[in-house]
Amino acid sequence: MDKRYDFDEPVNRIGSDSYKWDVEGKGGELIPLGVADTDFKAPDPVIRAVRQKAEFGVYAYGAFPRKRFQSAVAGWYEKRHGLVLDPAVIRPAQGIMPGALWMLLLALTSPGDTVLIQEPVYHNFRIITENMDRKVISSDLQLQAGRYGINWSDLEEKAKRPEVRALLICNPHNPVGRVWTEVELSRLCNICKENQVLLVSDEIHGDITYGDHKFLPILSIPGADDYAIVMSGPGKTFNLAGFYSAYVLLPNPELRKAYDRVYNQFHFDYNFMGTEALIAAYTECEDYVDQETNYLWENIRTIRDFLSEVMPEIKLIEPEGTYLLWLDCRAWGLTQEELLNLFTGWGVRLNDGSMYGAAGKGFLRINIATQKATLLQALERIQNGYKAWRT
Repeated sequence: MDKRYDFDEPVNRIGSDSYKWDVEGKGGELIPLGVADTDFKAPDPVIRAVRQKAEFGVYAYGAFPRKRFQSAVAGWYEKRHGLVLDPAVIRPAQGIMPGALWMLLLALTSPGDTVLIQEPVYHNFRIITENMDRKVISSDLQLQAGRYGINWSDLEEKAKRPEVRALLICNPHNPVGRVWTEVELSRLCNICKENQVLLVSDEIHGDITYGDHKFLPILSIPGADDYAIVMSGPGKTFNLAGFYSAYVLLPNPELRKAYDRVYNQFHFDYNFMGTEALIAAYTECEDYVDQETNYLWENIRTIRDFLSEVMPEIKLIEPEGTYLLWLDCRAWGLTQEELLNLFTGWGVRLNDGSMYGAAGKGFLRINIATQKATLLQALERIQNGYKAWRT
């Protein structure tokens, strides 16, 4: 019988060296609803696996358990997403941004190459790429009737530019919450294939989707194996980001060899506790994900009702996936600094929408992956501050 997890269980993260609570939240002064981790404990099988490794007492050099690691990842993609993977295409990475993206850019692009992104999008796409002396251009997503979509004509024009080497996508999309459809993904694949552009898909939010919106891995698209690459890991779903245990999927053998050269060149090792956490999560914790998703959906309903009743001028971009909500605050006519200072003054820390590109001006990102009691406390602070501000 599946275990029932208590996502309402209070977890005091203040003083635990938490970036979210000790830095963004200033040690409890603010309620931080920003950084993209959850306030939930990892599932019991993960905790047991890490404890067993810790209690062994010897933390010497390890031998990477490649077969168990690859089997766990392949099994997860098959049972959760219907994609059968050859375990040989799976490679470890030291996190998504500091590991996977950095190594892929180093292996498959050159200084001066251009990488195409779709803003507003996770800010480290731009930061890491530019820090590696690659150029970044954006084909901004379009907001129409409350839902974001791809500007196909703009994307196609930019993908044709000879200097463009890769397209980075986020699916499900952080921060706008879109889960790209099969039709959209197929069209992206065709554009990349026609223009000999690599397609790198960040799928770390793929386990968290709502309603009829089904996450489809990019490698599910026929023919994508030749030029598509996946970056993913269990960090968002199971709250394991601090382990920096992730992976890339590289079906193309030449791209895989290039990645391996970089990995071996830097003599990367692995986090042996994080690896055990990943294996336990992917082999024993499906029930956790299902329950977590239901809990998150209830938190989304709470936010939706709150905005409708208390501050209807703020529009929620309806999320199809992720636990990160995108709020359209443009009706207030405030600068980004004024917008952030307003909420901070009310005792709640949110993320600045412009951090995700110029297309995010007038928006805020809110992370609802916390206990209902914490969310309600934050909303109470916002409501009291809003009433005082409006009077």
